[in-house]
Amino acid sequence: MASKEQKSGKVMGVYFPNLYLWLVFLSALDVVLTRVILYFNGTELNPLAAWIIERGGQLGMSLFKFVIVAFVIIICEYTASINRKTARRLALAGCLITAVPVVWSSYLLLELIMTFEPGTETTYPGDLDVIFEHQDAVSSQGDR
Repeated sequence: MASKEQKSGKVMGVYFPNLYLWLVFLSALDVVLTRVILYFNGTELNPLAAWIIERGGQLGMSLFKFVIVAFVIIICEYTASINRKTARRLALAGCLITAVPVVWSSYLLLELIMTFEPGTETTYPGDLDVIFEHQDAVSSQGDR
């Protein structure tokens, strides 16, 4: 592994760019999947995240998640200046911990897709039934 410092002593880049990329990707995927599950009347299991979503909505949820990601990266970078092996383990642990809700949400969505029976739903999620019922009413009036 190449040294992070040039001869001039200036720091170049970050210690674990690939792990940080995975951390950001998994965190973004977690935000997206959480939003989809909430759209289909699911619930947030993390009480702190649920409170933030209740207060700040989608924007609050996204900001909360990426503040955590930034905090983890800052901690890893600081730790890497002292002990690279420990910092790498922290970055890897951050990725693995972030992957857990992504895997769980993916399972829930897959289960929803596999057990869905068209025509059995009473309303569409998020009040979309109003839009579809309106279109049906408009098209049936046009048939007269």
